[in-house]
Amino acid sequence: MKAAKWRELSDDEMTQKVRDLSEEVFNLRFQLTMGVAKNPSRIGEARRDLARAYTIIRERGGAPAAVAAAAAPAAAAPATAPAARTARRTKPARARAAKPGRAAKPAAKAKTKKAKG
Repeated sequence: MKAAKWRELSDDEMTQKVRDLSEEVFNLRFQLTMGVAKNPSRIGEARRDLARAYTIIRERGGAPAAVAAAAAPAAAAPATAPAARTARRTKPARARAAKPGRAAKPAAKAKTKKAKG
């Protein structure tokens, strides 16, 4: 569909098209992975159409559904959310400590040069 036809759509129709295209891209990627896609080039067309829809939505002053959905939970999340996320990524303190029964490595000895002679 040409961009001019996209611009003729109402906001509700545009939102529905974006949902449909997003689902289609997902399904096409799944079919490509499984090896049963009838028309592999259709995924490129669907992605371009989705990009056109997002562009038209931005031109109208709105945010695309994917961007709006991603921004909404971040604004509503409590201030402790980032701390909880980092706590999951790091190893517990006991895992980083030296293992029992293992001796510490001795300090490296300085090398001395022997005089020739």
